[in-house]
Amino acid sequence: MPLVEWPCLFEVLDAVEIPPRDPKGPRMPIIDKFKDMGTVVIGKVESGTMHEGDFLLVMPNKAQVKVLAIYCDEDKAIRAGPGENLQVKLSGIEEDILSGFVLCSVAKPIPTVTEFTAQLRILVLLDNAIFTDGYKAVLHIHSVVEECEIVELLQQIDPKTRNP
Repeated sequence: MPLVEWPCLFEVLDAVEIPPRDPKGPRMPIIDKFKDMGTVVIGKVESGTMHEGDFLLVMPNKAQVKVLAIYCDEDKAIRAGPGENLQVKLSGIEEDILSGFVLCSVAKPIPTVTEFTAQLRILVLLDNAIFTDGYKAVLHIHSVVEECEIVELLQQIDPKTRNP
């Protein structure tokens, strides 16, 4: 009986193509902010690269800001990439930043919406509550906690079979 020749794990991993990241479009959801000789925002870079001196937008209010300094783990840095937790010192904005806002590229601002389609999983349903059109809920996305209203239920999915 002949042995089957399979590639080893390292050969398979080396052959995997890594999808390109977007180095020109930084995107960082803002978790918190504080004042320290200017406005400092805290967040984690999701995509792109941010450099000291960059001009960026704070969405959704479209305020243009300049990156004065970048701090990664309390150490000053001149650039930061995806996955890094940062404190970013900004100029050009004072009080108009809330948790959940996003720091993004001027050339590629993130889209903002007032209505969207989502698949929901109910974690806690209040006693005597009926989940139907008009139900008011609290939505948690990244660092945003926002009240929302269910406008229309499109279909119900069985949690055991995951079929409509």
